[in-house]
Amino acid sequence: MGIPLGHISLDPPVFLAPMAGITDLPFRKLVQSFGAGLVVSEMVASQEMVQAKPGVRERAELGLGVDHGAATAVQLAGRDPYWIGEAARVVEANGAQIIDINMGCPAKKVVGGLSGSALMKDPDHALRLIEAVVGAVKVPVTLKTRLGWDDTLRNAPDIARRAEAAGIAM
Repeated sequence: MGIPLGHISLDPPVFLAPMAGITDLPFRKLVQSFGAGLVVSEMVASQEMVQAKPGVRERAELGLGVDHGAATAVQLAGRDPYWIGEAARVVEANGAQIIDINMGCPAKKVVGGLSGSALMKDPDHALRLIEAVVGAVKVPVTLKTRLGWDDTLRNAPDIARRAEAAGIAM
């Protein structure tokens, strides 16, 4: 019994979450071989992806041609609607079946760049990023969030409703 996501069935409903420095292509292939229904790349910086910064595209490599049955997603991080939309186009053209937007990473480097969980502080801006990605691709777009920016700002339910209305699939 899979989970429907657009035209894809995530079956079995066992997912490999994106983890920086861990979910590289060899690890994703290993997890696929054990039967995961979805594997997600390491977080990829959207502007660096589009500008082909050395090493960045490798994090989004999908290993096409080796089918272990799992759906493949690329997780994008960014703060600029233009760059994240363009990066979504690039990874879709490279074979990503799903695009995941990162609004959950609390790492200082990511939050300091106003990406990841820092987007939870500005839902209107986050929605512009979501709309840019959803409008740029035909594949399903998912969203990774935290409960909120901190204990005093737990706005994930509101962001989730707005994201769903903007076209987020999960």
